[in-house]
Amino acid sequence: MAALAHESEIIVSRTAAGQIQAATEFAQPLPLELSVFPGIAGHATGLMGIHSTIFDDPTNDSYQMSDTADLRLILLAKTPGMEIWNDTGSAFMTNGQSYYVGVPIFDTHPIWNLVTNSPAGMNALTLRLHDVNGVYADSATFVLTFTALVPPTLEINKNAGQLTLSWPLDADDWTLESATGPTTTNWSVITNAPVNTGTKFSVLLDFGAAQKFYRLHKF
Repeated sequence: MAALAHESEIIVSRTAAGQIQAATEFAQPLPLELSVFPGIAGHATGLMGIHSTIFDDPTNDSYQMSDTADLRLILLAKTPGMEIWNDTGSAFMTNGQSYYVGVPIFDTHPIWNLVTNSPAGMNALTLRLHDVNGVYADSATFVLTFTALVPPTLEINKNAGQLTLSWPLDADDWTLESATGPTTTNWSVITNAPVNTGTKFSVLLDFGAAQKFYRLHKF
């Protein structure tokens, strides 16, 4: 089934010449799942982090940053429907607004939010990193692109006190989860091993008295 959960990362370092640089450690566009955050609609994630490097890599002109720097993420442009929440979580960022990243070593996790998926599939944020203390020059402008991750269909059938949950074979990297409500953030992985029936994956569960909700989740 699914691989272990992992973060997508923007690794921040400096060049030998003293310029901030941002390296994206994931393939773009980044797929976003349906939001699990209360009050946040559409597709969203907080797993994509902004991390300062902890290694020097002279081959790629990448070096650790001084703790005298103090970085901000600047939003330069966004396509309609693609948003990033401000660092207080109170509103979408506007163009020209900055997001607190902090003093190295930092590990910052904005909420990236695709509110409405563009028909053309181009959902982008144009960004730059800035050091408010002036130790390093601004990074080059970089663009992050996103897409809505549409989950495969989960079929649920009840028979003789048992539930059969099934989903397509091409969704082998999705994990079956359950919760007591559809808007909770506390989803539990169902550990029953799925059976390959030849046409789909299937899991058989006992039908209990408590209300349960089920979903497929991609890590």
